[in-house]
Amino acid sequence: MSKVVQFSKGSIIFFEGDKDENIYILQSGAVALRSMDLETGEQISEQLHIGEFFGVKSALAKMPSLVTASVLVDSIVVQLSVYEFEKMFGSKAFITEKMLRVFSKSLRDIHKKTEQYLGGNSISISPEHGMFMVANAFYNDGQFKSCCDVLTRILKLNPNPANKVEIAKLFTNANTRKGRENANNISSEDISAKSGSLSVNQFSLPAFDRFTKKYKRGDVIISEFEPGETFYLIKYGEVQIEKCIKSQNKSLDILGSGAFFGEMAILDNSQRSASCVARTDVACLEFNKENFKALVLGNPQIVMNLLKLFCKRIYDQNRQFKIILIKDIYTRICDVFLMYDELAGGTSRRKDDDGNFKRKFFITANDIASWASIPLDQAKDCLVRLMDRGKIQIFEDYMIVSNIHDLRRIVDSYYMKLGSTTKQPT
Repeated sequence: MSKVVQFSKGSIIFFEGDKDENIYILQSGAVALRSMDLETGEQISEQLHIGEFFGVKSALAKMPSLVTASVLVDSIVVQLSVYEFEKMFGSKAFITEKMLRVFSKSLRDIHKKTEQYLGGNSISISPEHGMFMVANAFYNDGQFKSCCDVLTRILKLNPNPANKVEIAKLFTNANTRKGRENANNISSEDISAKSGSLSVNQFSLPAFDRFTKKYKRGDVIISEFEPGETFYLIKYGEVQIEKCIKSQNKSLDILGSGAFFGEMAILDNSQRSASCVARTDVACLEFNKENFKALVLGNPQIVMNLLKLFCKRIYDQNRQFKIILIKDIYTRICDVFLMYDELAGGTSRRKDDDGNFKRKFFITANDIASWASIPLDQAKDCLVRLMDRGKIQIFEDYMIVSNIHDLRRIVDSYYMKLGSTTKQPT
């Protein structure tokens, strides 16, 4: 049952890194949320207003808090469990929609910081120019089918773009190479989806059949920079979320059955902030803005699950941003394996005769390079070093980590040398 709690000046309601399953509402007084900027190490402080919620992200995502809640003056807060929060506010669309917009902005801000750190262009560009850059990036990665898809979308948006000759030339080159793509067959069961998901059973009624769209591996479902008019729920398969940075597509996430994507553009009324590509054969439910309001914002169970999904994605993207901040590439790749273990989980978890903890991941050098935001050749060199040192074994479509704790020690040692006091994800 919800309760009213009094806190005196100087108290800490919860610390950064704490797992607090409660959600709070500031009733009176003053509370500040403090955290450390991952990139600069500077302290960030945000003072709450009366009536504001806090602790929502960590409670809904079931993850450690990203902030410390400090009491500035004697204050009174209302403390709710997640169940109480859902019961009291799940049907209040004006509150849940506002939260969705706040979380959407948080996620977009993380994407923007990642892009800026990697040297991305923050200057606003036209959809045609941006999508042409995306198509070029797919071509350079050998993803010729995806390249053709994006070029076709450009011409649908504008049949006579200024760079029509360049588009035609790139399309011809990509189309002739399309049948020669060296794509590994990836089962939708190969990698557990990292992000939270909704129950697909909620959409199993015949009434939803007309919303179903199917895609083949390599199909571009959404292109970065194009206008956002639809959002998607994955019925089966996996979708790769990618962002074009310095003419290269960088992986942001891998989503599986039950996950939403594309909703940020609808909530923000903005162009797409990332490309979404079918990693396997995929079936999605496609909804427009009107459907979104009627089917999602009007359904308390679905909207609460979407809030949880947003919270989990925010944690996942923070986790990847911490990876790319590691300047030592060898250590960065070790941390990619740790991220897979923490968020995706190893397919095989067992001790060998020496008591070592093995992990098996359906992951390739391309995946490693994408998550670490480094060139493929550089990733391969580091993976060979790890293999030569007996840390990993590399196979055609999966890798085995001999002892996951060895990689944890490498990453921890890096932070100790930096003198960092930042607590790593567990």
